[in-house]
Amino acid sequence: MIARGVRQLLREALPDLAWRHRLTHWRTEIFAGFVGAVLVIPQGINFAWLAGMQPEYGLYCAIFVTLFASLLGSSSMMSGPNTAVAILIGAAVLPLAGRGSPVYVDFVFLLCLMVGIVQLLFWLLRAGRLFQYISPAAISGISAGAGFLIVMSSLDSLLGLSSFQTTFFYEKLYVILSDAVDLVSPYSLSIALVTITAGYLGREHSPRYHLLIAVAAGYVAGLVVAFIWPQPVTELEYLGRMPIEWLPWRVPTFTMEYLMISVSLIPYAVTIAVIGLAQSLVIVRELKMETAQDINLDKEVYAQGVANLLAPFFSAFAGAGSFNRTKANQSLGATTPLSTLAASVFVLLLVSLLGPVLTWMPMAALAGTLFIVGANMIKWSDVQHYARVRSELIIYLATFLCIVFFGLAAGVTVAVVLSVTAFLLNISRLELREESTSAGTVLSVRGALFYASMEALSEAFHRHAQGDLTVDLQYATHIDQSAVDFFAREAAQMRRRGQTLHLLVNATQGHFLQSMGVGEKVRLQALQDDVPPATVPFASLHSATLTGETR
Repeated sequence: MIARGVRQLLREALPDLAWRHRLTHWRTEIFAGFVGAVLVIPQGINFAWLAGMQPEYGLYCAIFVTLFASLLGSSSMMSGPNTAVAILIGAAVLPLAGRGSPVYVDFVFLLCLMVGIVQLLFWLLRAGRLFQYISPAAISGISAGAGFLIVMSSLDSLLGLSSFQTTFFYEKLYVILSDAVDLVSPYSLSIALVTITAGYLGREHSPRYHLLIAVAAGYVAGLVVAFIWPQPVTELEYLGRMPIEWLPWRVPTFTMEYLMISVSLIPYAVTIAVIGLAQSLVIVRELKMETAQDINLDKEVYAQGVANLLAPFFSAFAGAGSFNRTKANQSLGATTPLSTLAASVFVLLLVSLLGPVLTWMPMAALAGTLFIVGANMIKWSDVQHYARVRSELIIYLATFLCIVFFGLAAGVTVAVVLSVTAFLLNISRLELREESTSAGTVLSVRGALFYASMEALSEAFHRHAQGDLTVDLQYATHIDQSAVDFFAREAAQMRRRGQTLHLLVNATQGHFLQSMGVGEKVRLQALQDDVPPATVPFASLHSATLTGETR
């Protein structure tokens, strides 16, 4: 048993290239990686600023976190710089050192090491499986909420505004609309509109290349604007020059003073680890449902943990899965980690070899492309779909609204809580059916018998006051200690009244009841253990008779 568990861990820890057997269109994967690289460059720069780091650290995150997560993972999810993770890093380290200072960078790398360690502990404890209980409605709500945040974050560069933070999105919209004449740059807005228009027209005629068409159109529009009007007039923001090394190896600083201070970062490390994994596994779950990818969730947890653990050694901060880049990747037809591997390589090549060209890329063009991706993530069809079931609609709307008003981290937390709550409420419902026979009353039970569902069964027992009672458990999916104690207690009470309680169980249930010590309190007799209960008449089912007699 232990040896099998160790072999399973080793299989998950080593790179798995089984995806190469389903690789049918490698050009599609490479092209999707190129588009992902174009999208992640401005995000890496912006998220580095959110984390309080210099731009090159965000690019290193886009290269190396993506690379390691792709090598060790099993899906086409695009990892790398992440909004919520970057914001939490800045909030955690800013009280300890000045933004961007060498000491600040040292603490960021220590924090990221801790994030990787926590995520690897999640992997060893198989805790990543907890995220499997996130409902599809919550996943759709998270995706729509993330799309809304992407649209709102793109407005700054799209309209040529200086970045400013507001508590709620409508405050930003109010500021923009109330003083649009003075705030909005017509040059940036024109470039962004050209980008967005070209993207949507391209999607109608060439869905595979529409994002690349949008970027190219925005770049050309930026060149035209720069040719006609001088920079002091347009005040356009360009991507600019980005210094980058091919192998930015460094060893994080480990001193006793640093380690003592970093103890205060442990709560942030756990929070970042959980939020990062939650977002990543939500993306992976969606890929698993919508594509034919054979994805191992535990392996994805391991890949994220190792990627974040190694990130500081390559001058990168922690990252997570990206909703918008993964959606773009999926829309282009990518289904293997080859696309994400290609994306990390393309980021390095584009920044290193095409630096002079990218220097003149208007930020408005990149913002327009992100606007398209974010808008595509908000689907009215999802609202119509989940409106059929009230509980699912509540989960979807609550998740979406929480993200819109309180941020992605809060929204993911609400999605997990609501999904688990709905799951517990559903499995705690029992389907009970009573039938009178010549031998007494038969109570058929469907569902899980555990502490949260015993009240309904207890009420059914209380309604039965006379005669023997037979409880058919062949369709009970789970029996826990509280159910065993309940049956033993009821059997004793019925015995005192001169009645008998019979349990119809299968072989597995009979072995479990024995292992739970039922035989020490009541007499347990199993009959016909070689007959499958689902294939025989009711009268021939396995039966165990519980009486109030002690051994």
